[in-house]
Amino acid sequence: MWFERIKKYLLIDVKRLKDKRYLFFWFACLFFIIVYSLYISEKIRIDNDFTVFWMAGHNFATGAELYNRTGGASRYIYPPFAAMLFQFFSLFPLKTAAFIFMFVNFCLLLLIIGLTRQILSHFAIDGKKATIALISGVFLSFRFILYHIQFIQMNELMLVLCLAGINASLNGKTWLSGILIVLGVFIKILPIFFIPWLVLRSGYKMIFVLVSCCLLCILAPLLWRGEVAGFADIHNYYTAFLAPFQHGKVEAEFHNQSLGAVLYRIFLPTENGAGYNYQLWNLSPLSVSWLYKITLLILAGLSAGYLLWERFILHGNTLRGLALIFLCMHLLSGITWEYHLISLLFVYAVFMLYYQNTEAIILKVIFYSLLGLIIFISIVGEDTVGVVLYHYIEGYGIITWSMLLLFLFIYVVKLPNERVVALPIKMTENSKKKFANS
Repeated sequence: MWFERIKKYLLIDVKRLKDKRYLFFWFACLFFIIVYSLYISEKIRIDNDFTVFWMAGHNFATGAELYNRTGGASRYIYPPFAAMLFQFFSLFPLKTAAFIFMFVNFCLLLLIIGLTRQILSHFAIDGKKATIALISGVFLSFRFILYHIQFIQMNELMLVLCLAGINASLNGKTWLSGILIVLGVFIKILPIFFIPWLVLRSGYKMIFVLVSCCLLCILAPLLWRGEVAGFADIHNYYTAFLAPFQHGKVEAEFHNQSLGAVLYRIFLPTENGAGYNYQLWNLSPLSVSWLYKITLLILAGLSAGYLLWERFILHGNTLRGLALIFLCMHLLSGITWEYHLISLLFVYAVFMLYYQNTEAIILKVIFYSLLGLIIFISIVGEDTVGVVLYHYIEGYGIITWSMLLLFLFIYVVKLPNERVVALPIKMTENSKKKFANS
């Protein structure tokens, strides 16, 4: 069957590496990865995103300012801890470093698929259906995966740390889960959305783990750079990146798929150098600001309510709760570029588990309508629909509205045969033995 063939080759089975055809397939994949990585890394320029990481590592190592675009690269908006790690890239010429990280990104993609599979296995009763859902999630999110690889972005590393932290928590490894999520936060702040989930799942012990890890991630670059430069880095990171969004800044560029950016584009005149205007209705800036704040509070409140319901009513966690956090992370973030959306691989995999529910006609209609929208989004690009249509699809936030509809669907509709994973503090002795042996 076609499904069995895809499963065999998409998910690596170490035991089958003695099979010559299987081994040849992965050698061919390795050859493609190397060639494609060389091709993309040769095209890198000073205005590429990876150049920002490379330059930040160089600036950190040489004691230069991190947040003033030293060297001509685009703005650096990551924590000082991330710049400390980016020093590794500065050991190599720019194109060599880009090639190395391109190769690493391909490896991280396999890790993402493997970790998603493990997390699904905690919740899904039928392993075959979970695997179908996972493979579907990979194909439906391929557009975002491709964008991420082409732009040599950092989001796969962040996603791996999130998924590894979730998997560790589900396996009862409290310390490890806290360390992984905090590392993700201090590389890129988005995983902070998983902090409430960890605290509610693991109790007061997790607070101690999180605070300890946060202090280490703050102190490490401070001690490395010295007191003056270290405190300046923290201050500059806050004033250059966090403070503007804290005070209501919205970046309404058409590529930004956060909910706030879309609301500003469709209710206010758009300043766009390409000449596109996405305004559909006319509201005052104050009205749009209040609309954005209200929708933000509603979404945050719904997410918090769901997590509290899991903690105090269910006494466990669901797969839906994790998908909702990922969706909230992108909808409520100040910046959501398309290559940030690689984590929709996990969300789409969860969504595809709903195809098992064939009882209610209305749910089937809603499911297939959403699936059609997702498939449409997965093939949209300048080469497929043309530059003008692509701009308007992006500008009107079709991706954003699809994420919002997914959020509401997953929030309201229970998964078929939904399985609840018990909280560590509520585990029975048998559960503890099961996790210890897994």
